[in-house]
Amino acid sequence: MGVPGSGKGTQAVGISHDFNYGHVSTGNLLRKLQADPEVSKEDREMLEQMKNGELVSDELIYKLAFKEIDKYFSENKGVILDGAIRSVEQAKKYQDFFEKKNLGNEIVAIDIDISDEKSLERLVYRRDTSKDIREDDNLEIIKKRIEEQGNNAILPILQYYKSLGILEVVNGEGSIEEVNKNIINILNYK
Repeated sequence: MGVPGSGKGTQAVGISHDFNYGHVSTGNLLRKLQADPEVSKEDREMLEQMKNGELVSDELIYKLAFKEIDKYFSENKGVILDGAIRSVEQAKKYQDFFEKKNLGNEIVAIDIDISDEKSLERLVYRRDTSKDIREDDNLEIIKKRIEEQGNNAILPILQYYKSLGILEVVNGEGSIEEVNKNIINILNYK
């Protein structure tokens, strides 16, 4: 977990390779659905919200993510979730999903902690240097994303996971390699 620009996607890809986990990125699942010409009208309308920096419905997220998670479970793989949890209600729904599969005790929530200022700096840098421009990479939408998905927004989620005793926090303002090493240490310890 982490605010936009915390590096959670970069770390999720690396960790999924290191541990042979499935990588479930709700952002990637939504962008893939967006490119699908067969997508339903209802889902297409929800996807339009995403272009404006808004969150899509929880039900759409569950439908996409749980199907993808089950796919990896059928291959006897663990999963790393990337950008999946955006509210306490979602955190509880995912926890219920894992507990129904008798995996509630195998969950660790890792917060890649950076300031909102660092989030803005990284997202603007990505926008200015990336060849792959995303629709949500304009400054107005970046600021809106930080407001809606920044540290104040994720604090209740972090408190929920802390109350379950499964929250680990990593300083995300170091290098990619330093953050990766700290996450690997947590996963090896668990």
